[in-house]
Amino acid sequence: MIPVAGWKLDELARSWAEARPFPHVILDDFVAPETLAGLLQAVSQEPHFANRGEIYDFMASSPEVEHPTLQAFQAALGSPETLAAVRAISGRAVRTVDMRSYVYLPGSYLLPHADSRASIGRLVAFAFYIYTHGCEGGELELFTCEMAGDEVASATAAQRIAPRDNRIVLFDVTPASLHQVREVLAGHRVSLTGWYLG
Repeated sequence: MIPVAGWKLDELARSWAEARPFPHVILDDFVAPETLAGLLQAVSQEPHFANRGEIYDFMASSPEVEHPTLQAFQAALGSPETLAAVRAISGRAVRTVDMRSYVYLPGSYLLPHADSRASIGRLVAFAFYIYTHGCEGGELELFTCEMAGDEVASATAAQRIAPRDNRIVLFDVTPASLHQVREVLAGHRVSLTGWYLG
């Protein structure tokens, strides 16, 4: 389901290490077109619920996905082969994966935040875009941070990564990996997103 054997791990590890403002890699054409179509169909059948808070507004599945196709994809993300590849790229001792489905409609957003939670053990985050046709906005924006210990003292927007069908973005999770999803202005942004855990 995930063609890990075709990944050029040395090149991806070098790109990860050299990326700014913090380590990340972008892989396009992540899965075969028929796999992508199956995932989109599964997401359309997966229950999603409104999630609104101080810094976010979007639709999301339950923490444990229900559709068998989504469960199989999560298992593939957490397979020994994929885990070994993510370890080789990131240098992080990932052992398992957590995943949910997210739908951003016009007006949806996720303000700047870092995913770092010591008690949970998040090491590498991922966002896999499965439907973005007609989407305006919704970019993943990364920030350069000045840190005071583990706290962000100041931040400057540094890079925007456009949502694109069949694109996955992997990025490091630390207190300095500040990022946001910019407001969706039109269309839909549908993704499978989560974390590799240690």
